[in-house]
Amino acid sequence: MSTIDPAQFREAMGRTASGVTVVTSDGAAGRVGVTVSSLCSLSMEPPSVLFCLHRDSRSLPAILANGVFAANILAQGQHRVADSFAGLIPEYRDDRFAAGEWDALTTGAPILQGALCRFDCKVAQVFEFGTHRIVAGEVLALESHATDPLVYSDRGYRRIHAA
Repeated sequence: MSTIDPAQFREAMGRTASGVTVVTSDGAAGRVGVTVSSLCSLSMEPPSVLFCLHRDSRSLPAILANGVFAANILAQGQHRVADSFAGLIPEYRDDRFAAGEWDALTTGAPILQGALCRFDCKVAQVFEFGTHRIVAGEVLALESHATDPLVYSDRGYRRIHAA
């Protein structure tokens, strides 16, 4: 059993910088989306990514039941979309998708227009660890654009400047 104080761990992790991703899904189980900060590449063969969600996330059951998701990595200026899918904007709580313009690629999962990168995926495997589920997805289609990423660190959005 760990002797690390959870509050101290959360504080330290909050200081790290990460891209901001909205994971979306659509299908028989409904249209859902959630802001995550834990998307990363998993494998080149097959092309795949993974993200982590708390096991009590209201979006997780629909993502798994639909069997597909899109990982929309946000571009600078898309913080309103991130905040909407994090549940931080009251006027968007009933329709979080109203904060952006959406289309689809292969799976039908909502793809955010203007995002830095858009990965359209099928759920490949789900792992359990602690309080979270790790969802691995095989990338079926993708698009990327040459623009600046939206970055989150120390409880706020940041800009990246070249060294």
